[in-house]
Order: sequence, then C-alpha cells, then structure tokens
Amino acid sequence: MIRAASWSFGFVVLALVLLLSLGWTEAHGFMSMDVTDLWAKSIVQIDGPVQFKATDAFYPPVPYALSLLGQAVLPDTQVPVPFVLSALVGAGLLVVWFLNLRDTGQFSGVTAALVVLLLALNPFFLRALADGPETMFCILGTWLFARGIVNLRLTGNAPDMMKVAVGLLVVALSDSYGLMLCLGAMPFMIVAARPSMIAASSTGYLVAMFYPVLAAVGSLMFVSMIFDSRLVPLLSETATPLTLREHLVILAGLGPAAFVAILRNILIPRLFMPLLAAVGAVLGGYTLNTFFHVEGDPAMALAPMLGVLVAAIRFWPNLPLREPIAITLMALSLLTSALVMRHVAHNETRVWTNAMLGKENAASRPTQEVVSFLRDKSEIMVDVEKNPQIVVGLGNIDRLVIAGEPAYDWALEGACRGQTISWSRGRPRGRSQQTEFCAGSRS
Repeated sequence: MIRAASWSFGFVVLALVLLLSLGWTEAHGFMSMDVTDLWAKSIVQIDGPVQFKATDAFYPPVPYALSLLGQAVLPDTQVPVPFVLSALVGAGLLVVWFLNLRDTGQFSGVTAALVVLLLALNPFFLRALADGPETMFCILGTWLFARGIVNLRLTGNAPDMMKVAVGLLVVALSDSYGLMLCLGAMPFMIVAARPSMIAASSTGYLVAMFYPVLAAVGSLMFVSMIFDSRLVPLLSETATPLTLREHLVILAGLGPAAFVAILRNILIPRLFMPLLAAVGAVLGGYTLNTFFHVEGDPAMALAPMLGVLVAAIRFWPNLPLREPIAITLMALSLLTSALVMRHVAHNETRVWTNAMLGKENAASRPTQEVVSFLRDKSEIMVDVEKNPQIVVGLGNIDRLVIAGEPAYDWALEGACRGQTISWSRGRPRGRSQQTEFCAGSRS
C-alpha cells in the first residue's frame, strides 16, 4: 500500500514537472498546431450547440476521445487539456521505463533513474511532449511493439504476440503517422520472427500481427462511408522540403544511439534480429513519411525511436561496465539531439527551440492582439474550424456565434453587423489565408 502510494506521488510530481515545461514554452508564445486544433475541437464539441456539425475528422480517435473526456471533466480549466494528457502519458512512460529497466532489465535503481532522467531531458522527448498526446502515445506504442517483438522471438507465446499487435494498434489509432510506422514495420516482421513460426505459416504470422490494425482502421473507414462523413481525414500535411544532408542531420539525433544499443547484442541473434527490426520499423516509417508527408515535422517522425532505444538497453546482457555504458550512451544521445534541434528546418521545431531558450515567439503576437481585442466583445461570428486559435485564446465559446446557432445562419444570409476583422495567418496543413470574422456588441 505504501509502495503504491509512493509511486502515485512520484507519478503526479513527474506530471507536474512536465506540465511546467509545457507552460514555459506556452508563456513564450509556442503552442503546436496539433495541440491547438485538438483543444479547440474539444471545447466546441463539449460546450458548443447540439446542432453544431463538425466537418473535421476525428481520426486518430484515442487522443480525441481522451481530450473530450478531459474537457468534460475540466470545462473551465485555463491549462490546455492536450497538455494535461501529454504530461500524464509522458510521466507514465518515464515511470514504466524506470520499472522496466530496474526490475526486468536488472539495472540498479540509481542507473535506471539516471537513464530515465537523461531520456526525459532529451530534446526529442520534450519536443514530442509539446507536440501533444498523439506523439506521446506513438512513442508508447512503439515501445510496446519493440518489447513485444523481442519477447515473441524469445518465447513464441501468444501473450507476446498480443503485445506486438497492441503496440501497433496504439500507434495506428493515436497518430496519423502511426500508419506509416505500421507499414514501415511490415517488411521487418519476417526478420524478427522465430524460424519455426515462418516455417509453419508466414502469412498467418503477419495476419496475426496486423489484423487488429486493419480491423480498427477498416471500421473507421466503413463508418465514414456509411454516414458519408470525413471520419478519416486527408492525412498528408504540408511538406517541409529537405535535402539529403538535412535528413541525415535529423537522423543523427537518435539514430547512432539506437544502432549502438542494438549492436551490443550482435552476437546474440535472438535479441539482435528483433531489435534490428524495431529500428528498421521506425526508419521505414520515416522513409515513407518523406514521400507521403503524413507528419509535417521530420523530427517528430523520428521521435518514436526513443521507445526502441529504451527496449534495446533493457535487453543488454549483464556484462561488466553495462551500466556506465548505458549512462554514457544516453548522455551522448542527449548532446547530439540538442545539436540536431538547433538545425531542424521545420518552423514549429525552430519556434519550440527558441521558446525553450526563453525567446519570445514574434509570430504569436497577432493572435494575442486579436484575442485581446475580442475579450470585451460579444456575438463574435467566427468559423471555429478554420480559426482554432480564437477558441483557444478565449478559452471558451461563450462570446462566439458558431455554426449550428440561428444567429450564425442569419448573419450569413444578411450583412455582418459590427466590426469586421481581417486576420492573416498560416497553418502547417495549408497555405496562408485571409480570414474575416465579425465582432459585435450585445446591448
């Protein structure tokens, strides 16, 4: 009982610390578009009119459903609900990583704590935390997949097969980029499999691994087709043009540490081959993303490698100097990741890096000025799906007139009464656009 209470206390403390780091970047003008869209959509769906019909899709469903639940429980919170979810998932990951390294990997408590601390301070982890719960769940699913694929090679048991399937399912239903990871993992599943399984039925082996993903995604597409809705959105984002050199710079953040971690077991094929497959799955997803652009930020496409890195260290043989090497490897990975983050070409990551260094994001000032202007206004007619920053900035929709309300339709049929505000902004999923909305004053 006391042990459970102490772990619960530690989990809460970790979550609060991670929330403080998110609050630091938010105070300096950074909030990712994924967090903005998810929180605005949750506010409108929970507090908006029953007649509101959202045209945006709800895929991936896991973070969206949890965000709706969080908004329903904490309707008046000033803390972004996706930040709370991201911090909770991040704290949970750090706790289970520590327990896995200490109890299952047989590392000392001090070494396990230092390794987890270096992982928590890694810029890829902190950037994924700021990107929202989608990316954090993606890291969680990749870690489950990596653990499961190694245990499946060692034992061949059905529970380990379920771990692999659950890991792929979590990845696919938590982030659109997870679909790229699942496709990238497919050719490497044969490399990781037990020879006896391949000899019995290679097709059955692959079907067992990927059936939950196919069933879940297929169900969403079927519902979308039946109701003629956009439950599954256009997955591609605006591409960030990168040269081969820039891709190699990003891969240098976590790639070398991952390869060193798996090479430690190169003389033990039953460990080396599945770990190689896990690394290959992330690199395969990253490669596919360069063509399909499902994840607009290439740095976030590499973030799931953190889960593979933890799994690889956990399976290191208990040889001399194992613990000092693990700590050194994590420290070097932190340094290389910090250098990489300074040279990533994607705009959001550059803004995040500057926010972490305490520099104000000048691009957020127009939004702040618009929100400040509207705070004492009412009957503000705005397209909340195209302007989620307005919803997030105000924190509620009490003063907004949105689709589904009679006043919105009346205004569309007639002239806009009050002041018309023109606001130019850019979004990662499309080009800059000129947005106009009305701000009136209720007598």
